[in-house]
Amino acid sequence: MVKRIINKPHLFFFGLIPICIIVAFFSGNKTIDLNIDGTYFVTEIKYWCYFSAVFFGLIGLNYFSLVWTKKPPKKWLTITHLFLQILALVFLVTSNNWNRLFNENNSPLFDDLINSNIMITISFWLNL
Repeated sequence: MVKRIINKPHLFFFGLIPICIIVAFFSGNKTIDLNIDGTYFVTEIKYWCYFSAVFFGLIGLNYFSLVWTKKPPKKWLTITHLFLQILALVFLVTSNNWNRLFNENNSPLFDDLINSNIMITISFWLNL
């Protein structure tokens, strides 16, 4: 299974598109609040999911162009790329669940919003 994904990564990224659309459909009106230098950016999760679906489609097209030109992808780059994409997706989806890990002593340094922003920031930088 893993060997097939590494040899045909475009199928993996094309498979993420319906998953993102399904998550957007079931997310309802839930929002993500980002606090950057005192400015709050509030966006609904479904818009991030739609953007991710387009983004994964473009990545899939890039990998498919390698198949089309009959050039194999570099395996270590593909493995690294797939790992970072999965890790970023996990951090983004579970961003609100990390609050219990950091907020054991109810310290004001690690409040819920800061922990969520940290996880969202990490997932954003992993996607770059």
